[in-house]
Amino acid sequence: MSRLAAAALRRVVTASRDTTSSRFAVSAPVSARLFSADASGEAAATAAESQDDSFFKASREGLAYGRFYSVIGGGSRLEKNILKTDIIHHLDRCGLSLDDVKIEYNKGYAPLAALLRFSSKAMFTTAIRQANQNRLHRIDEISRETWDLKKSFDGKAVLLQGVPRNALADDIERFLCGTNFEPPPFETFLRAGVPEPIRMMLVKFHTKTDAMNAFITKNRSFCLNSQVSMRVLQ
Repeated sequence: MSRLAAAALRRVVTASRDTTSSRFAVSAPVSARLFSADASGEAAATAAESQDDSFFKASREGLAYGRFYSVIGGGSRLEKNILKTDIIHHLDRCGLSLDDVKIEYNKGYAPLAALLRFSSKAMFTTAIRQANQNRLHRIDEISRETWDLKKSFDGKAVLLQGVPRNALADDIERFLCGTNFEPPPFETFLRAGVPEPIRMMLVKFHTKTDAMNAFITKNRSFCLNSQVSMRVLQ
């Protein structure tokens, strides 16, 4: 190879190396910026998730629970025919909904109290102030566990009072004919009465509307020549 050819070859190789170096010099910062952007995005997403978790945690921790009952006569119970809407109206500055109210019953299904769920401690304090204003009711604080464990009939059960002692399940089904009730067995028990104990029976329905329709159409109707009264359980 001549000297001129060798010199030309060296110039080509040198130019190629310079071009490659320039490409790496340009691409390296771009790659760094890309990785930096990805890291920033992940950090921002993590921060947002952390804020969301903190928000929901604060919301859960902000809930408060109370037990609402009457103090008339020194007892701890509610009016016999009280409704959830009555309690919500009574505590109208507390932002309660139907789902925030559970009625507590004794073994004979007489209402004792209402368990309430408040959206914040401030709402719970407002409820106490409202209850104290009329001096007819009182609210005590309860735990979330007490609220969670309490079963709610949610307006889907009806209590029959005055069921004939000799009435069978078939007789009750005929009495409730035309209503959308859940099939037997029905819960039945005796309550003290004068001159003799009164037979009670609990019948469950598929929806609130079904239970209310049964109450409207069957309350104070007759079963085996005995008048039966009905009450929807909240």
